[in-house]
Amino acid sequence: MLEDLLATLKQKKNFSILFVEDEAMIRKPMQNMMQRLCSEVVSSNDGAEALDIYREHPFSVVITDLQMPNMNGAELIKNIRLINPNQIIIVITAYRDGEEIRQAQQFGVDYIVAKPLSLSSFIDVMQEIVTKID
Repeated sequence: MLEDLLATLKQKKNFSILFVEDEAMIRKPMQNMMQRLCSEVVSSNDGAEALDIYREHPFSVVITDLQMPNMNGAELIKNIRLINPNQIIIVITAYRDGEEIRQAQQFGVDYIVAKPLSLSSFIDVMQEIVTKID
């Protein structure tokens, strides 16, 4: 399954990921894993910085945590939707319920993936996204 995803992504020259996670112990290994999938992965440690990055550069996929300093994930999603209503957005969160999850859904998140992140579930979501992009 991973091999299929890697082969598909190699054919997509402009595939890029913006990854937003405030916890360095989660961000760094996940960024390394994502860099195995595509050559362009930009990471940020808070929503406000991520929004600034997003305004300067289009991304194929935005992956964000919900609880972060300066701007939470729901607000980031809301602002990204104002810029690009069609942006593919994945939320990764340890929370199964709560106001931020409801807000993220209200603002139009495409996928919600539970933390701790399972590699197989992440690959499944990415495979579905890559298929949709075709």
